[in-house]
Amino acid sequence: MALLAAGIFFPFPAHSGPCGQCSVERLLSTAREKNLHADRYWHILMHYEKKLTGVESQVDDPDFFLAEDGKTDPEAELRATIRYLFDGETDAQEEAACRFYARFGWLKEELGGVLPQCFAGRDCPDIDRIDPRSASLIFPTYYMNNPASMFGHTLIIIDTAYTNKRLSNAVNYAAVTGGGDGLSMALSGLTGLYQGYYSVMPYYKKIQEYSDINQRDIWEYQLNLTPAELRRMVRHIREMDEIGSDYYFFDENCSYNLLYLIEAARPSVHLIDRFDLYAIPIDTVKAVKEEGLIVDAAFRPAKATRIDYLIDHLDTGEVAAAEAIIRGRTAPAALLDKPFSREEKIRILDLVVEVIQYQYVSKDLDKKSYRKQLLSALRVRSGLGQAETDWEAEIPVPPRPENSHDSRRASAGVGLRSGDVFYELRFRPALTDLTDMDYVHNQGAQIEFGDLRTRYYPESGRLTLEQFDIVDIVSVAPMDAIFKPLSWKFNTGWHRKPLENDGDASYYRVNGGAGAAARTSWLGMCYAMAEAELAVGGDLEADYAAGSGASLGTIFSLGPASKFHLYGRGLGFFAGDTHAEYTAGAIGNFRLSPNNHLSVEAAYKDAGQQHYEVLTAWHLFF
Repeated sequence: MALLAAGIFFPFPAHSGPCGQCSVERLLSTAREKNLHADRYWHILMHYEKKLTGVESQVDDPDFFLAEDGKTDPEAELRATIRYLFDGETDAQEEAACRFYARFGWLKEELGGVLPQCFAGRDCPDIDRIDPRSASLIFPTYYMNNPASMFGHTLIIIDTAYTNKRLSNAVNYAAVTGGGDGLSMALSGLTGLYQGYYSVMPYYKKIQEYSDINQRDIWEYQLNLTPAELRRMVRHIREMDEIGSDYYFFDENCSYNLLYLIEAARPSVHLIDRFDLYAIPIDTVKAVKEEGLIVDAAFRPAKATRIDYLIDHLDTGEVAAAEAIIRGRTAPAALLDKPFSREEKIRILDLVVEVIQYQYVSKDLDKKSYRKQLLSALRVRSGLGQAETDWEAEIPVPPRPENSHDSRRASAGVGLRSGDVFYELRFRPALTDLTDMDYVHNQGAQIEFGDLRTRYYPESGRLTLEQFDIVDIVSVAPMDAIFKPLSWKFNTGWHRKPLENDGDASYYRVNGGAGAAARTSWLGMCYAMAEAELAVGGDLEADYAAGSGASLGTIFSLGPASKFHLYGRGLGFFAGDTHAEYTAGAIGNFRLSPNNHLSVEAAYKDAGQQHYEVLTAWHLFF
């Protein structure tokens, strides 16, 4: 499968010119004298990573290596590369140079002065004629009803002579999954069973995928790469054509592999070295910024953001008029007879057009219906002329995500539980909760992995594992006149709660739920969910408890530096250890600086024993 878009960005190379007389042994000798196999740029091109016993390339495709042990031996691979490029038939050498044009270009810089005839006439005009003008790192932000999108994605677009950015070439790295259910895809992504490939496609297709369908705003970060650096990037992209590597969801993922392209363009920066256990896309954007590569940023609101903005700025009657047209209950022309002003009619029809376009890209409308409805609405809209104000320019630009707090969080706190003082230490490797302000301001998304919470009670000398969530995901997505998303939650991990006559019970639980949410002007984002839970542990009667119940809550902000979550929850366990559990609480989070937050929590819990607790904690992000 040709994963790089042949004919769009990298048509198959042509070759020209003889290479002349060339001494391969002289090139090998010079390379050895210059110690080129240890050169950092050689390691960047080959994706070598330091290991305890040496280095190993993160590329897993044998077609990428020319030496049998090239994956782990940079010197053997360099020798094999020189022989492959210069020791053979002229035509084969020319084709080899184009296939490995990044390596050839680097060797030309390093060895071209020794035997220039070895490099003469070895051009690849189909690659050289590409005229990259600039490059941007693209970061689609988070979608409120898909918390997994917080791990997100990045890609690089390369602008050429086209002035329309939507026609730029988007360089993407992704796993080829071939479909499957969510669990199998997650396991394959975690264990490296997928192969990842670079690909090139028109940027407008990625805009359609992320902005129009997945409802994710896009940030475009222009990079300050020079023309020479851009050409090096293009050559390396070409060299990675159809080369596969094991894809890992947490570390060797899309964003991580894009860093090789930037290092291949500008080897003086160190990006790959910054990431070991995992590479979260927003962290890679921050790394690129810290290396001084970002010169400008542009915000591209998602289709859903545009629709939400229009809904928020129309009154109930205007939204109802738009909805009637969208649902086909009213013809667009009938709007002209309604008692709305011209400006109001323009915004109503603009909303209609945006929603019709969204329904089409979401495959909720077939092409015939889409064209009919869209043309009907546009015909009436064009008769109203230009609006007095440009509402698209009024869409507020959110805080830039690369200025948000870092992903890891360590917390230290002191609290009081039913009169007993305790000290709490907490660590969360990633990523955000409902009261974090930076990632999902005014949204209700939470995704946490490995959230560990321990307490020490000095009076009794007791040390407890209060909580260890393997994964905790909450998606509170408000419904409106157009969008009707489901709110949901899933949590699994170890927890502790006080049971009657048994003291605290430690158990492992799987909890999930679903419901609805609505945004209100006076109570923030309110939600209600039905939920079910299965708990397993030796402290429980029959070693388990199964139950169901409901939870209610609201999430709101009092300014950009604070966020609050009020909640209540009741569960009845009807099998195993039968008991009822009630919880009510409030959490307030205050930002002191991007990486320093202060949190205050208060809760009432009753699972057979009642107790109250308050906690003040300092969160340090790093």
